[in-house]
Amino acid sequence: MQNTAQTAEKNEYQAELFANRLSKKYRLLKKWARKNRISCYRLYDRDIPEIPLAADLYQFLPEEITDKTGCALWLRENNLKIAENDPEAITEEKTRTYLHLYLYERPYEKDEAEEEQWVERMAQAASKVLQIPESRIIKKLRKKQKGDSQYEKLETHGNNKIEGTTQECGQLFKLNLSEYLDTGLFLDHRPLRSTIRQSAQGKSVLNLFCYTGSFSVYAAEGRASRVESVDLSNTYLTWTKQNMALNGFTDSSKYIFTRQDATGFLNQKNAEVPNKEGTNRFDLIILDPPTFSNSKATQNVLDINRDWSTLCEKCLKILKPKGILYFSTNSRRLTFSEEELKQKIPDLTFKTEDITAATIPEDFAGKKPHRCWKISLQ
Repeated sequence: MQNTAQTAEKNEYQAELFANRLSKKYRLLKKWARKNRISCYRLYDRDIPEIPLAADLYQFLPEEITDKTGCALWLRENNLKIAENDPEAITEEKTRTYLHLYLYERPYEKDEAEEEQWVERMAQAASKVLQIPESRIIKKLRKKQKGDSQYEKLETHGNNKIEGTTQECGQLFKLNLSEYLDTGLFLDHRPLRSTIRQSAQGKSVLNLFCYTGSFSVYAAEGRASRVESVDLSNTYLTWTKQNMALNGFTDSSKYIFTRQDATGFLNQKNAEVPNKEGTNRFDLIILDPPTFSNSKATQNVLDINRDWSTLCEKCLKILKPKGILYFSTNSRRLTFSEEELKQKIPDLTFKTEDITAATIPEDFAGKKPHRCWKISLQ
């Protein structure tokens, strides 16, 4: 058992290691992020085993920026000022910058008071290096997900709600940094979102388990002919509508929001005969489900390690000719098998391609936050 002096000494040593790594990553990534119009990115993700933290940097837009055009004009002007080391612009930017810091669940028990003290010391180190006040560092504990816990509100312990609008590659998104475990934008899927935008023109797109609709926004930005977003959560479907409207996508004939369990939705579409309008078949489908879900709102229990091939099968059956399914998972245990899929649907000819490497962004280099496959009907 370590005494108080030994614990304090160990905390100081780890705080120094954490600060040095954050400083290095920040120097490497901040210019890359500005050049690529990225306002939210990962700085640290368990880089040092003894420091099991993830640290994400978020920059909100000024409150007066409420549309994409205004954002583009402001970004151009502000980035010029930053590049010229304008002290006023640099200081102002810091007032809109937050650090989202969360501790992964440790493989062993640790005294709660000691853990809180440790996290506070790491936050202090981050505050000093990044020049962000501790009041703008949000601290959370990430546990192994069970059911809908990923999407449930957190106990905020009296802290103020921290929410605002950010931009990513020209698209605008509403974020909430304080009330949920996740913030409303999965940073690791930035490259796949860009792929969807580049390939969506004139196509019908289905976004299953849509969460807050970032894939839907990118598809609409890519001039998709139709985008349907499906999620069982009314909270997140409303958030998706807000993100779409924020980007100017309000045409209810083109942008459809369906509150339904994704499995039930797929079963329904599979049971339908393709209609003349083509509204129950799709050119592109994004399937990025949680690893496990047992929501009270449905009788279906989802275990992606068990159910992935059934979900993919049902998606492939409602694709139009030459359609594409993008399947992504955070599960490291899932065993993907093209042969298993082909046995389920021998009457369809398709090709699978592991595109994981191409979908990992610069700020997640060396990590594998997800795996991703492109499954194309031939």
